[in-house]
Amino acid sequence: MVRGMRSILLGIVALIALTAIAEAKQVRYVGLHPVAKVEGGGICYIEGPHVHVYAADKIQYRDHDGYNHFVGDPVAYGYDGPRYTYKGHHPIQVGAVVGDGQADVEFCYLDGPHYHYFQPAVEADFKLAGDAYFYVGAPPAAYVEARPAFVSINTVYRPLVYPRPVVTVAAPVGWIGASVEVGAPAVVVAAPAPRARVVGRAGVGVSVGAEVHIPMPSVRVDIGIGGPVVHERVIVRDHHHHHGKHKHRRGRGHW
Repeated sequence: MVRGMRSILLGIVALIALTAIAEAKQVRYVGLHPVAKVEGGGICYIEGPHVHVYAADKIQYRDHDGYNHFVGDPVAYGYDGPRYTYKGHHPIQVGAVVGDGQADVEFCYLDGPHYHYFQPAVEADFKLAGDAYFYVGAPPAAYVEARPAFVSINTVYRPLVYPRPVVTVAAPVGWIGASVEVGAPAVVVAAPAPRARVVGRAGVGVSVGAEVHIPMPSVRVDIGIGGPVVHERVIVRDHHHHHGKHKHRRGRGHW
């Protein structure tokens, strides 16, 4: 009798332990997202809150009220549903995407053209050009502060092979980014002293030397939401005539 009761108690304890272990492995998700490779890969199309027994990384997912919400490109993992093209970094109104109405704004840090399965919730912050959405709002401080941590998402997608969107139109006016000024001290090159030379019998001419200031390029980098724009300025001054000649060079880069 005692031995039987002991067996029953041990069974109950084991069941409780197994239940606790199972619950500890459950991870909460909300919205469409990739399935872990260990579970077969592909896409989980459950849009409401649900759980899985695999973890979510901290680069492609953001916390939304205790649930993991995917902010990457689902097409890279086999998604074949409706899709919308974006170019460059942009905000995501997570509450609007999952339908719970919470004011939760996260940012996608994918460079260049990419897909999402949702349209912008606040279209006033975007401009549609060439079937692609460009973010034209002013990035908040939270975006700038988090960028160094989350921009590494691009190292995850760079080796992936999938049909990426192609955007050939120029970014619309208003595609705003931060501006960083980078300066360097000038290098002064002393010219030789004036020297006299004879010009026939008419007289003596003087070849006047000039002190030329050759500054290191003054570079301004405009960090846009889709790529940096670099401006260089080189100034050469004629010391003798006291006026400047300016040369401007401008280069463009794209994310």
